[in-house]
Amino acid sequence: MRVAAWQRQRLGDADRRRIMEAARRLERRSHQPGMHGGALRRTGILVLWTLLYRGPSRHGVCDPSIGQLAEWSDCARSTVQEAIRRIEAAGIMGHVRRGLVVAGRWCQWTSAYLFAAPAQWAQSDTGTRSAEVSLVKKKAQEGGWGGEGSPLPAAERQGLAEKWGLAMA
Repeated sequence: MRVAAWQRQRLGDADRRRIMEAARRLERRSHQPGMHGGALRRTGILVLWTLLYRGPSRHGVCDPSIGQLAEWSDCARSTVQEAIRRIEAAGIMGHVRRGLVVAGRWCQWTSAYLFAAPAQWAQSDTGTRSAEVSLVKKKAQEGGWGGEGSPLPAAERQGLAEKWGLAMA
């Protein structure tokens, strides 16, 4: 498969270290007491390290499969997919789906992962969203879903409940 020039990204050791340190700072800064990790969580940091240090080829293309990432990071495929979603939500990287049309049907061949400089990362609510989602999910599962003391508006709680497949009482 042919790779476009914009899908190549050569990262030096200093660039990799800068991205990893900024990701660890984001994780520490977004971690709230009593919650299970911050914006990236442990698996997000692990998958990011794997993408940065094991993923890129000698041509500057970072395109390992989900299965390969799962094997390298010693995680389940679904865990790797969730970690990639968290990494992308933080604005650390993006991915481009690459594939072929075979017999009129799209078949994904691989994904190309492109990293952003720490200065370009999303400065959104990502730092607090992870812990808040965990709190909302926990309250909904325990049946204590009244929204008491929750800083989230009702519409946002409803959206998160639907996203996590939880029924609101």
